[in-house]
Amino acid sequence: MELNEAQVNKATSALLKYFETTKKNDLLADESPVWLVLATKIPPEHSKVKPIRIPLKYPIYNKDAEVCLITKDPQSEYKEMLKEQGITRINKVIGVTKLKKKYKPYEAKRQLCNSYDIFLSDDRVIPILPKLIGKSFYEKKKNPVPIKMRKGILLKEITNALNSTYYFINSGGCSSIKIGLTNQTPEEIAENIMYSINYIVEKVPGKWKNIQRLSIKTNKSISLPIYSSLPDEAKKIEFEPIKKVDEDEKDEENEEDEKDEENNDEENEEEDGEDDDDDEDDDEDEDDE
Repeated sequence: MELNEAQVNKATSALLKYFETTKKNDLLADESPVWLVLATKIPPEHSKVKPIRIPLKYPIYNKDAEVCLITKDPQSEYKEMLKEQGITRINKVIGVTKLKKKYKPYEAKRQLCNSYDIFLSDDRVIPILPKLIGKSFYEKKKNPVPIKMRKGILLKEITNALNSTYYFINSGGCSSIKIGLTNQTPEEIAENIMYSINYIVEKVPGKWKNIQRLSIKTNKSISLPIYSSLPDEAKKIEFEPIKKVDEDEKDEENEEDEKDEENNDEENEEEDGEDDDDDEDDDEDEDDE
């Protein structure tokens, strides 16, 4: 099963045109992510804390993206590691202890979530993060992305993380994957979809057979479909081919229809004649009286 590339290009072009139209009417409107919305026929049984990394052809986290890294304690050790390896893409480093103390109130967690574009985390602390960071991170699809905090591979881990998008598996039948940005071209977004779709489908239980619908949208737009599966019942319906009637058969049918009409006319004339005779007999009877 494959996506129709022409349909994908058509949908991305239409979506960005719609976004530009709404942006003209709202001067305060910000650039928006473009979401690939995946609807499955049978939803997953369980949600997963760790997002699945999906590679992209055109990254959605550019050099200006604000990046926060959550580490084990002491955080100073990992700050030094970043400095030693010349890694400058990280804007903020927060250790687990600091996360527990400074960001305990709900409002502090909400502000932290809104302050950064993406959160990376030492993969060893991922299991304890849901209780520490709260629901707002997961509602905004900002689940911390796990990376391996090891010397020698740290730069590669961070680079790969920022050049990818993420598939968050929840217990519902619908998932949204950030596939592009409205400041990208329609062609770039379409290429991201075509490039990543097989990686995404591979992680869906049942793969293509379990995918009901794929569409794209911005934060405030309607969804534009790029793929839709027929219901299973519709696939079982078998249509018999329409029999082609040749010209000879048509002529025979027309002749038969004409004969039937002639016979009907003759029968009607005979009935009219009998009715006239009956009327004459009735008149004679009246004269005799």
